[in-house]
Amino acid sequence: MELTGNRYARGDWRKLLATRRGTILVAAVCMAIAAGILVFAMQRYRHHVVAENNPETVFVANTLIQKGTSGDAIAAQQLFKPSSVAGKQVASGAIADASVLRGKVATADIYPGQQLTASEFTSSAGLQAQLGPTQRAITISVDPSHGMIGQIHDGDHVDVWADLESGMRSQPFVHLLIANTPVLKAPTSSGGGGLSTGNQQNQQSNVTLKVSDTQAGALAFAADNGKVWLVLRPANATSSASASNVTVSSLLAGGAR
Repeated sequence: MELTGNRYARGDWRKLLATRRGTILVAAVCMAIAAGILVFAMQRYRHHVVAENNPETVFVANTLIQKGTSGDAIAAQQLFKPSSVAGKQVASGAIADASVLRGKVATADIYPGQQLTASEFTSSAGLQAQLGPTQRAITISVDPSHGMIGQIHDGDHVDVWADLESGMRSQPFVHLLIANTPVLKAPTSSGGGGLSTGNQQNQQSNVTLKVSDTQAGALAFAADNGKVWLVLRPANATSSASASNVTVSSLLAGGAR
């Protein structure tokens, strides 16, 4: 009986579709479905248009940010400004939170008016990320005694003394060239044990220091034309001695007290 009923039902639909009334009914149903799809699509499009035009706040460079500039320096110096931009104009990965820049470094030049994006920054690497705008990294060669090789480590602070005799003065002297400068890369010993003092003095090792842009030239001159000493400072070091020259005369006059 159930099968017979189904056959009758199918038969009734066929009869209905064969009539003008049935055709109109089917067409009306199809139109209703199409209208529903159209309304849904229009709503989605409307939401999309609204989202594209809604303003979003992003960071825009207000000056040239050079490749290698640390995110910390960018934030500290306010090298960007918050800017309201239409949603459709927001670059992919646009940055709007200064904390995102922490510990990062720019991988390419960012020009004024350009949005800051995550793809333009990477985790800090290299010496550039440790330098401010007026700071420089310079590498000089030192021997074990003058450079305290093996006793000075990365991150320590040192005073730099220089012997600039080299025939420029009638008597030897040393000068406090730079006080309290950070060691970016400490010198390491490359020779084995059992060497004589003379051989140790001939061994040279490189040390990289963080200095100001005005100190870099003076240190380079001193390293090439005299002797340079690195003097390790304690963490609680007091102010450095005056920068006056230390000579035989000043020692005899009690200048070393």
